[in-house]
Amino acid sequence: MHSLAQEIRSFSRANLRKQRTRVTTLTGRRIVETWRGACLHMEEEEEAAPGGGFVPDLSADLQVGVVKPWLLLGSQDAAHDLETMRKHKVA
Repeated sequence: MHSLAQEIRSFSRANLRKQRTRVTTLTGRRIVETWRGACLHMEEEEEAAPGGGFVPDLSADLQVGVVKPWLLLGSQDAAHDLETMRKHKVA
């Protein structure tokens, strides 16, 4: 079994999935961000979002990712939700 330190040392960016992130500004402009090599590439989409860019999301984000059995990754919503913490045997 490898230690976490060994896994971190053997990490390679080549093993990551390619990702695209769409950013919507306050004015409704949409920008797509992608990594090419070691550079961040930003490309503006043709049409802006009608009526501005942001819609408030008031729902709680209770998703928790299990990185290792003893290492969890989640939002502050999940950290403050006792039921979620019990489900993952944290509290």
